[in-house]
Amino acid sequence: MADLSRSDGLATLAEVHEAVRAELGVKLFTILAFTDEGKTLHRIYSSHPQQYPVGGSKNVASAVAAEWVTRCRDEQAPYFGPTRDDVRRIFTDSALIESLGCSSIINVPVVRHGVSIGALNILDAEGTYSDAHIEMARRIAQRAAHIVDQTIGELP
Repeated sequence: MADLSRSDGLATLAEVHEAVRAELGVKLFTILAFTDEGKTLHRIYSSHPQQYPVGGSKNVASAVAAEWVTRCRDEQAPYFGPTRDDVRRIFTDSALIESLGCSSIINVPVVRHGVSIGALNILDAEGTYSDAHIEMARRIAQRAAHIVDQTIGELP
């Protein structure tokens, strides 16, 4: 994915959320940053801070299925889980995800300078998303790369 200039991008993480809401629709939205050389996912934005607080982190090896890590981080390709079973297979926190009315997910990598630096996590009810939504999410991730990178640079 090519980097977009700052003028073409989104200026805040809240603007990224708004773009996702307007273009795809979303019940639960988070942005995760890959830290510790890709070994940790660090939450830098959340639409549901009580359930998914900013600053929370996940160990990539133990909290997320290897299939997701390979696809999003290593191959820089989106993961689309259109059903509840897909969400359950990939995420250890699927019960919490379902309690928020979500059972369909698009995870799209945020790529900057050829490196996966994070992922947009877009969730809603089963049947909400289709393959057409994946490309829309990819375009938003491209526009978000600068602000995600900047936010990672400000982490303690």
